[in-house]
Amino acid sequence: MLDHSDQPLPKRVRRPARGMDQDNSCEVTRETNMICPITCGCHNSLLDISEKTRVVSQIIRSTRKIWKNELIAIFGLTSAIAKTDEISELKQAQEKRNSDLYSTSMQYTVLGKIHGKEVYLVPPQDAALLLEDRISPKLRKCLRQHNAVEGVGQLANHTCCDIHWNANLEVASIDHYEETDTEPMGILRARHDIEKDTEILT
Repeated sequence: MLDHSDQPLPKRVRRPARGMDQDNSCEVTRETNMICPITCGCHNSLLDISEKTRVVSQIIRSTRKIWKNELIAIFGLTSAIAKTDEISELKQAQEKRNSDLYSTSMQYTVLGKIHGKEVYLVPPQDAALLLEDRISPKLRKCLRQHNAVEGVGQLANHTCCDIHWNANLEVASIDHYEETDTEPMGILRARHDIEKDTEILT
């Protein structure tokens, strides 16, 4: 009978953690202001996006625990302004309206970048105000065109308190891989873990 006591024991193979590759690729997608396809099912996708929050008296509250960097909500029926001339006009119209004490201020419009290109996202609440103003036919046409996605992200209230600030407002697009024409949308992303029934504040 052979004595194997002096032979080194075989090394155990360390297997990679399950889902590690997917997590890494999803993280890269998130860092490039892109949203994973809904088939991915990760926290950076729109899977069950409408079930994560509820609106009570125009206040968005979480319906379950939301994890850090998870998508919380999206802006619904948003117009994307990406052309330079229309962006310049939109900025002027926004400044004029917000500086007028007798006019309703624009509260929900978001400025961001997709692939380095500046884009303004105008939710229906602000678009309705701008359409009342004297603006060019080109900007008017852009404001009347919006995505077909339903969402409540634009209803999130703003806070100056770092303790209660739990969501970042970002501009992102869905990653279609082979498609180069991406449709930008406004999103809310969790700054940290958010407990159930917590108001979402930016």
